[in-house]
Amino acid sequence: MYTSTRLKNKNRIQRTIGGGFSSTINVQTWAQMQPGKDGGDFVLVTGASAYLGGHILARLLEGGFTVRGTVRSQRQYDRVLSFFPHEAKLDLAIIEEIESPSAPLQEAMRGATAVIHVASPVNFEPRNNAQDLLLPAINGTMAVLQVAAASPFVKRVVVTATMATMSHIGSGPIPGKVYNEADHNPVTWEKAVASSDGHYVYCGSKTLAEQAAWRFMKDEAPSFDLVTIHPSWLVGPSVYRIDKASDLNENLRECFSTLMDVKDKLPSTKVQYWVDVRDAAKSHVLALDSSRIPGGRYLVTHPAKFDWKKAFTVMHESFPEERFPRTDVDYFVESRPAVDVSKSEHYFGFGWTDLRTSVTDMATQFYQYRKLHPSG
Repeated sequence: MYTSTRLKNKNRIQRTIGGGFSSTINVQTWAQMQPGKDGGDFVLVTGASAYLGGHILARLLEGGFTVRGTVRSQRQYDRVLSFFPHEAKLDLAIIEEIESPSAPLQEAMRGATAVIHVASPVNFEPRNNAQDLLLPAINGTMAVLQVAAASPFVKRVVVTATMATMSHIGSGPIPGKVYNEADHNPVTWEKAVASSDGHYVYCGSKTLAEQAAWRFMKDEAPSFDLVTIHPSWLVGPSVYRIDKASDLNENLRECFSTLMDVKDKLPSTKVQYWVDVRDAAKSHVLALDSSRIPGGRYLVTHPAKFDWKKAFTVMHESFPEERFPRTDVDYFVESRPAVDVSKSEHYFGFGWTDLRTSVTDMATQFYQYRKLHPSG
């Protein structure tokens, strides 16, 4: 009975994340990371109910890992379990705040052999830049590292950063520039606190949190090593069902409003760096394998840039019965620097998901929601 139900759930995961777990962890290496009889033999994932966190859970479970996820509320707990209702290798912990090395966080991490830290505030309209974004991002990352450092079992920590910690936000064209892992966002605490641009402040929070993480590694020399994954703007479907507008995170909300609330003209393109959320999730899971993936920073972004003309060309072809802006028109996109993702391609074996697949899969989910909620 249990096996049959779990098999159906496994198939459901495969349909959502786009196939089986094709890139696998070195099993022998993973076995060497096991804590033995005193450890819990699992991966801890913070932010398990999030857009990216859900895909990471799905990848880990599909790969045979035992996982403990953290969420902030009972509603998030119920939402995660609604997708993984019979998954014996998943357990969840509600931790209302993760900004300190609290007893609940210590208990959740007890016995874990690896940690993937996804949770971080996303708020593009903060009332108080420091209190709403900067300090929670920095303190949350530091709390995870401090608790991991006190554990004898944790061998690797993977932190979700962002490409914005490498790029110069709002800089416009930089002739000859190519972004790679050696680049750093020049934002400072003072500039982030004073800024009235919510996107800039969010990017500052991720940048300052990553800087704090690497300082911790240098100053404290813990027994684990650190990988930071730097995805760009995430595109693609959610693992979790969208039942109401509040289920859309910032990425999905922007895509939903742009693709579903169709205007007569193409919208301007502000963000050109993108990656499919499933590729971003895969990089986090593969980064657990310390025998193949060295500690360090990894830029995870599709080498071909995004613009809304390309996206609506896909929409015309994938959903010919719907109405969209014309794409056979002149369309200006400001030049932004190229990217060098050879490091991620080498270690993670990408194969990037193409824009057609990402946009079509995401829009299909949007139309399913719109059909159930015509006025939503």
